[in-house]
Amino acid sequence: MLPFTADILFSSIAQYNRALWPLPPIALLLGLGAVLLTLRPVRDGDRLIAGFLAAAWLWIGIGWHVLHFSRLDFVAPLYGVLFVLEGLLLLWIAIRGRLAFRFRPGLVGWISLGLAMLALAWPLVDRLAGLDWQEERVVGLAPAPTTILTLALLLLVAGRTPWHLTIVPVLWTLVAGTTAWILWIPQDLALPVVGLGGAGLSLWKNRRHAANRSRAPRSG
Repeated sequence: MLPFTADILFSSIAQYNRALWPLPPIALLLGLGAVLLTLRPVRDGDRLIAGFLAAAWLWIGIGWHVLHFSRLDFVAPLYGVLFVLEGLLLLWIAIRGRLAFRFRPGLVGWISLGLAMLALAWPLVDRLAGLDWQEERVVGLAPAPTTILTLALLLLVAGRTPWHLTIVPVLWTLVAGTTAWILWIPQDLALPVVGLGGAGLSLWKNRRHAANRSRAPRSG
């Protein structure tokens, strides 16, 4: 059993959103910008994408889990540590600028873009589930849509998708899916499917990349 109900959880989210206003629409626009940068790359765009993801994970870890959600759930600080760890890894990637986030037509590309659109549309998903506009979760500030967007953007990384960056997002989808089952939050029941599907797709993509490199002709 959890120490809160779905009503209490979304009431807390509404309080959180009100305290952060007008950050929710700003965060949504920044998330959209990150996706657009995979379609039309610009100089330092990859650093901007990784930087946005890093800021989102660090903020959710500290601002949501540690400072806010810990009032409802004593395990929240542990979740916060995992989110901060993911944020620091992404921050390191942003500083080094070693990853290129690129949309390429194909199975992985279109699925990734679809997941990114789902993450951006998560407030609409919450609204269709019957939530008030103040209770809607926004990418960059709430765990569920941020996790989906992160997995989507990592699948768009040119070459191999870094496994060390996918572990925490996948684990969170399992935690959130379990919570959704216990509290009956229907729109969140798909999160484990997204997480495990994203992990499987990353594995398949990485194997294809390795196979293509092994078949590539070597000079000299």
